[in-house]
Amino acid sequence: YNSHRDPPEEEIPFCTLKSFPAATEHTIQWARDKFESAFSHKPSLFNKFWQTYPSAEEVLQRIKSGESLEGSFQVIKCLSRRPRSWPQCVELARLKFEKYFNHKALQLLHSFPIDTRLKDGSLFWQSPKRPPFPIQFDINDPLHYSFILSTAKLFAVIYCIPFTEKVSLQLEGVEFVVQTDETVRKPDPIPISSEDERNAVLQLETAILANEATKNDLQMKELAFEKDDDSNGHIDFITAASNLRAKMYNIEPADRLKTKRIAGKIIPAIATSTAAVSGLVALELIKIVGGYPFQAYKNCFFNLAIPIIVFTETAEVRKTEIRNGISFTIWDRWTIYGKDDFTLLDFINAVKEKYGIEPTMVVQGVKMLYVPVMPGHVKRLKLTMQKLVKPAANKRYVDLTVSFAPETDGEEDLPGPPVRYYFAHENN
Repeated sequence: YNSHRDPPEEEIPFCTLKSFPAATEHTIQWARDKFESAFSHKPSLFNKFWQTYPSAEEVLQRIKSGESLEGSFQVIKCLSRRPRSWPQCVELARLKFEKYFNHKALQLLHSFPIDTRLKDGSLFWQSPKRPPFPIQFDINDPLHYSFILSTAKLFAVIYCIPFTEKVSLQLEGVEFVVQTDETVRKPDPIPISSEDERNAVLQLETAILANEATKNDLQMKELAFEKDDDSNGHIDFITAASNLRAKMYNIEPADRLKTKRIAGKIIPAIATSTAAVSGLVALELIKIVGGYPFQAYKNCFFNLAIPIIVFTETAEVRKTEIRNGISFTIWDRWTIYGKDDFTLLDFINAVKEKYGIEPTMVVQGVKMLYVPVMPGHVKRLKLTMQKLVKPAANKRYVDLTVSFAPETDGEEDLPGPPVRYYFAHENN
């Protein structure tokens, strides 16, 4: 127990997760991300949109009049594809199977055929990169069946549809369409094409005419990942999805227990060590409550296997100077409170106004939210923090790393303390 932070948690690079997994941990994290996206993040955006615009008819009129409503096209697309029965949930799960474990592999192999070579003549597909192999769906394969059942159940939960343990599939094949470089490239998040607008209007009109845009239709249940409740099917989905992806990339699969440990970030600990640490921490807390002087506090290192216990005196915490008298310690954390329409520029200005110094770089883990020299990053200043960070449904805040411009050109950026950004004020 000392005045230092634990090393930052290692994050898997995005390209490794998305296209080039090489280890079981990669496939499990991929499945964990898919759970978060499909059953937490999308329902959260859906609910927030319809809380802001409670009437489908009003949204339709606004879009027709040329008004731009953030997130409207994705939300309307989700509404138009909403399943309304258990068989439709099964059908949706089957489509996901085809997308994740067949079409994605076909698309990647179309973009990078097995014999692709780099400029130096070496093969593109060589260790640690593994080429994917498309999986053909087989209802009699227990792993395939497990994915369909667990995924369909989760869709049924978020759409509030009663479900059973029975799965019958009429949908055996789904057509794959090769995407060219032009269609794969995602458009800039700001401009919207007239075709998107026409599709949204048509989809929303169809839903309203079919009486499928009622108050109940404009709600979804947001799921928060819970590893310790085996009845909720969360670990079932992640186990099936990660093992199918592992099979697709010829990676060793993981059993349910290992999947639960990695996805749930369970750290094994010996009960005796945990008890000793708890007791030592409690002793230090008693000193705080009792108002003891600084000299009474102790650091402790122990190893019960040897056994050895060493107490040392504490030292004054070290301060890191930024500039102009602004400093921080490892115990400091700056706090910024935002709101739904709070942009990245608003965040930067809020830090400057509250703490007297303007950040020049904003990072979330391994994800660079704002680096001025990076192409396209200046456009991000107008985007909302919600859109940039994409928080989980139950996430109230995100911890960001900021840095500041050096006093003289050519020097490295000055580090700052972690900044905890709340998506809404605590009172909200």
